[in-house]
Amino acid sequence: MKNIKIYIILLVLIIIAGIYYFSNSKGSLNLRNTSFSNESTEDITKIQISSPESRVELTKESDNWKVNNKYWATEKYIENLLLATQRVVISSPVSKAEKQQIVSILKADGILVEFYKKNRSIKKFYVSKPSMNPSKTYMMMEKSDEPFIVKIPAFKGLLAQLFVIDENYWRNKTVFDYQPQNIENIAVNYSKNKEKSFRIINYNNGTFALQNLSNESFEKDFNVDKVARYFTYFQRITFEDVVQDLNQEKIDSVLESLPYCEIEVEDITGGKNKIAIYRKPSKRELDEFGNKVLFDYDRAYASFNNNHELITIQYYIFDPLFKEIDYFR
Repeated sequence: MKNIKIYIILLVLIIIAGIYYFSNSKGSLNLRNTSFSNESTEDITKIQISSPESRVELTKESDNWKVNNKYWATEKYIENLLLATQRVVISSPVSKAEKQQIVSILKADGILVEFYKKNRSIKKFYVSKPSMNPSKTYMMMEKSDEPFIVKIPAFKGLLAQLFVIDENYWRNKTVFDYQPQNIENIAVNYSKNKEKSFRIINYNNGTFALQNLSNESFEKDFNVDKVARYFTYFQRITFEDVVQDLNQEKIDSVLESLPYCEIEVEDITGGKNKIAIYRKPSKRELDEFGNKVLFDYDRAYASFNNNHELITIQYYIFDPLFKEIDYFR
């Protein structure tokens, strides 16, 4: 009986010691300071990622996400971030020798991440920038001085790289993404070669029309199979990036010039998407055969829906769209 009482007393003391250890603000593993993961992400409605220099806000609208309330987000990137925050675990506390230095860097130059459910902040912590350590990611709760080395089990990349403060990274870069039956017509206009320009119309009853845009006439004979197949090319067409290496004067100069080609798609609801493509100057004067390079053969500049923003596209993605009227004849 005495032994049982002793065991009970020892067990109680161990529990009390454990509670004290994990709740003591000076303890190395304070539970309040280690809750970096989100058990559930379905109810998260906003994510803010910021640093002293910049800030990105990701907001959920119905089942979709927006970036800085301006662009639709790339859903896959949001999913990856939310999944990561569910799986993040502590690898180890920071050693006493480097603790103060890590705390200072995180507070002065770290990435501050905050999660919201509706309008209520549920979690806020610092993340180290990828440049701080190429092999480790540090995290620390906002109102804490207890940094930790964190990881995602079986994830080989650097966790810190998922917390990107760049709206162009998060934004959806889709230009065209249509099911063929949802397209009513497509117009392709070559500004300097009007005779090559055309419009094709889908009447959604198995019949099509091909219009010559140089004289507005309709072609009587054309290859129906090629026309029908062309409607299938407008899926998962994306631009590469937003141009950031040109000043505004040069950007305006490009946008005010005559486009090489304009492509406009109108869907069955009347919605339209239009992209204007401009030749991009090549950085090389001669190719490998000594011939003069007229323009960049890999990339072009473009403007999407006349939004006064210059973007780049890759020819290998857009080449199938650059058909001429003779292709269908």
